This record gives sequence, C-alpha cells and structure tokens, in this order.
Amino acid sequence: MIKTSTKLSLVILGTLVASSSNALPALANWPDGFYKASNNPKVYYLDKDKNFHCHVQNPSQMEIYGGFQQVRVVGNNEFMSGTNFIGKCGFPTGFYRRKSDRKVYGVNAPQGIACWVSSPQMMDAYGGFSRVKVVDDSSDILAQRRDIGSCVWPGK
Repeated sequence: MIKTSTKLSLVILGTLVASSSNALPALANWPDGFYKASNNPKVYYLDKDKNFHCHVQNPSQMEIYGGFQQVRVVGNNEFMSGTNFIGKCGFPTGFYRRKSDRKVYGVNAPQGIACWVSSPQMMDAYGGFSRVKVVDDSSDILAQRRDIGSCVWPGK
C-alpha cells in the first residue's frame, strides 16, 4: 500500500509540476495594452517589447489614451511579471494644460521631450488652442519626458 501511495503521490506531483511549467510561458504572452487587477483600482500600461509597465495617472490621461473600455480586468498583477516599473505613464504627443493652469505644454513622445508654449501667438502657429487637451490638475505632463523649456516656433 505504501508503494502504491508513493507512486500515486509522485504521479500527482509530476502532473502538478508539468501543469505549472506549462502555465509559465503564458505569462510571457500578455499582449501590450492596459490592465487592471480586479482587486485594485489602478490601471497600468504594459509594453512587453520595450520591457516596461507604467501607472496611468488619472481618468483624464486614460481618456486621452482611448478610454477605459480598452482596459483588461484580470485576476491579479501577473501581467507585470518580468517587466520594469517606470512609474507614471507619460502623455502621448500633443498639447496639454492642467484645468487650473493656463500654461500649455507640448509633448513629443517619440523624442521623449516636453516644452511649454510661451505665447498665444506660438500656440496659434501650432494650430491654435483647439488642439490643447485639458487634463486633471494631478497630471504630471512632464512624466517620462525631458523638459527642454520653451518650445521652438514650428518649422524651425
């Protein structure tokens, strides 16, 4: 009886090890995108190609990225496994100002820079104030960007 029980235990243990080792590669298959664990209100962006994840700052940033309907709700934070946490997500390319501030920032995401638009005339040269998105006061518009000071005039 002991030998049978030992063999059965080894078979069960072998099955568990095989199933858990089969499950591990699935962690690497999380597609890029927005995720939230079901027990946590924070939304994260995952970029497996660039090996990072970041925290979406607030609802206005999520709306700029296309809205909450694209957030995948998952059981836990396994989607973060194997990637580096870089902090707050940066804003995409565009013009932004905080609700209680008149200062407008320009963000160039591919270059990783941000600047402030120094006059209404400069903003007009960039296409006008209709291009400016107003974001929550808690927004860190410079997150993940290098502040280069004043923007340059377009075409220069």
